[in-house]
Amino acid sequence: MTTDIIPDLETGWTPHTPADDTVLRRGLLALAASWELTGRANGGRVRREARYTVVDHGRPSGLFNGAMLLQPLRGRGFEAAVEQIEGFFSESGSGAALLWSPWSTPDLTERGWTLQGHPPLLYRPAGIPVERRDREDLEVAEVATPTELEAWSRLTVEAFPFDDVDPPGGLLDPTTLGDPRYRLTVARVAGRGVAVGGQVVVDGTNVLLLGATHPDHRGQGYYAALVADRLARNPDLPAVTIVSDDSRPVLVERFGFLPISRFTLWERPRP
Repeated sequence: MTTDIIPDLETGWTPHTPADDTVLRRGLLALAASWELTGRANGGRVRREARYTVVDHGRPSGLFNGAMLLQPLRGRGFEAAVEQIEGFFSESGSGAALLWSPWSTPDLTERGWTLQGHPPLLYRPAGIPVERRDREDLEVAEVATPTELEAWSRLTVEAFPFDDVDPPGGLLDPTTLGDPRYRLTVARVAGRGVAVGGQVVVDGTNVLLLGATHPDHRGQGYYAALVADRLARNPDLPAVTIVSDDSRPVLVERFGFLPISRFTLWERPRP
């Protein structure tokens, strides 16, 4: 009598699975790495586990205080991960915490979380030509000094808006400017900032972060101009981002991003 031994089957989400096993995995890991990089650059706490990564800046910081699931979890495995994430955020700090999952999750309402929606992950293969429609009245500048960073932060807080970030100019620390992988940009018209963008190059991927236009200047192509600028900066790298459904058409229809999957996003307040 012989017994066939079935080897462990690849799930696509083990710690040893190659990062490029799927587009979703590559995008997920690049996003996680970019938020970890941002957390460390700003003196925050970062913890990476096999099942999730979690970052806390210790203060209200817009989208940056958050955890991201790195494996599909069910039942007690999911509950245990959420308990650990909640414990991490309860250790210290203030500002709302976010939980991002590439997969649907159980209802977390009774645990004090509020569902924020299902933003799409978008992916753009490397090598696609970048369409630019630069306006003569628009200047795209890179943030290079602490003073410029403070202005960028204030504009970002107003553009999203991030109502809990105080002071508005304190979204990111000047230490962010010391890492060449991190790039922040502002679009100006007649010397006035109208839109902001950010990007991190990590794990061979161009991660687009924090693109937003001030409410008084939307619908005039400034957001698209900053997308084009950030893509042109690294034309030989794939790009990934998570955006709202309002921004999605610009990236998909004009810049060739592919919708990959919708995340589930939860928010939980802290004192």
